[in-house]
Amino acid sequence: MKKIIIAIAIIIVLVAIGWYCRFIFGLASQMANPKVSTLEKEISWEKEHKLWGDYDDYEKEDYIVKGLNDYDLHVTLVKNPIPSDKYVIISHGFKSNRYGAVKYVDSYIDLGFNCIIYDMRDHGENEKAAVSLGQFESEDLYKLIEDTYNRYGNIKLGLHGESMGAATSLMVLAKKPKVDFVVADCGFDNLYDLIHTSYGVAKVGFVLPSVNAVMKLRYGYDMKKTSPKDALVGNEVPVCFIHGEADTFILPDNSQVNKAATAGYSELHLVPNAAHAQSREVLGKAEYRGIIGDFLNNIDFK
Repeated sequence: MKKIIIAIAIIIVLVAIGWYCRFIFGLASQMANPKVSTLEKEISWEKEHKLWGDYDDYEKEDYIVKGLNDYDLHVTLVKNPIPSDKYVIISHGFKSNRYGAVKYVDSYIDLGFNCIIYDMRDHGENEKAAVSLGQFESEDLYKLIEDTYNRYGNIKLGLHGESMGAATSLMVLAKKPKVDFVVADCGFDNLYDLIHTSYGVAKVGFVLPSVNAVMKLRYGYDMKKTSPKDALVGNEVPVCFIHGEADTFILPDNSQVNKAATAGYSELHLVPNAAHAQSREVLGKAEYRGIIGDFLNNIDFK
């Protein structure tokens, strides 16, 4: 009988370990290998929410840029109808693609910019790859910045990002790229802390160290190092932070922490009644453009 009890106990332990491992690997996979939106779905969403604007009327050019380790990034240049030496690279959010960045194009076109939108790794038309929500993506963005100068010459260049794209646009600043400004809409300050809060709400925060271990071993990155607030230490590039006050996914506190971390000029605009990534939709094109335009005037960008 004693042997039977021991055998049953061992089986129970092994089953529990197996379940725990599947659970951990499943959580890690949800972040590193998410089910992303298609180009067609993103177009439909933008149009349904009246965010597509005049995109179809602009002249565009598609091309591919080599990112980190020669990873192919699908890129679209949206040309301003009036020739301009001003460019902005717009980085979309988690599970979206370059068409999720279209909502911001009209505002920048009105401000005289050419807009570069692109599929971040594992998204859109790009090949499958591990998503790090900022570490690998900031390396890709750095390559895209270099390509933009090589391709278009003596230009003025800014960055704009939403959510994961905002974190990426902030993290790239640690590499001291040649950029004139960043607009960071609803970005987080540290990925590990963000997920810890989310898991804590779900009462499973205790699993995060194990999830992070899987990230390190299987996907090659440490969530603790996906940290815009650390990348901003000593940064002197002007940053405009925008965040919805009703954002419960990435709390507005994240932008406040990031603002406190940067050494250069910065602004923080909290948007009433805007949930996650909804500031542009809630404010409308003109008011959102006004925030960016005033910021550019404040930093004497011409």
